Amino acid sequence: AGDLDLAPSVTRARRNSASARAQEKVAPRALRAKLDFTKSERAFVKAYASGLSGARKFVLLVAYLAKAVVGKEVQLNEVQKSWNKMTSAALLGCKFNRFYSNTAKDDGWVDTRKKGVYVLTPAWKNALE
Repeated sequence: AGDLDLAPSVTRARRNSASARAQEKVAPRALRAKLDFTKSERAFVKAYASGLSGARKFVLLVAYLAKAVVGKEVQLNEVQKSWNKMTSAALLGCKFNRFYSNTAKDDGWVDTRKKGVYVLTPAWKNALE
C-alpha cells in the first residue's frame, strides 16, 4: 500500500522525447530535395523551415532572398524585415535575433563583404542537411 511504480511514465517520457527528436531530424532530410524558389516567401518558409535552428532558418531565408545564388548580396535589414513578418509558430516561430546571422557565418554558410550585407557561400546547402 502506498507504492507507486513510476517506470511506465519514465519510459513514456523517453519515448516522447525520442519521437520529438526523430521528427526534428525528418524535416532537414526533406530539404535535400530541390528547393522550390518559385513559391511565395511565406510558402517557401513554411515548407522548409520546420525543425531548423535559428541560424539554419537565417540561411534558408538568405537563400530565398538571393534565389540560391552564391555571392549575391542580401541586406541584413531585408532579412530582418522579412523574418519579422513571419514570427508565427507555423513559419519561423520567433522574432529575428542577430545571433542567428553570427552563428551562420561562424559555420561557414554565409559571409559578409561589408557591414550589414550577407552572401551565401558554396557551403550554404550544408545548413539544410
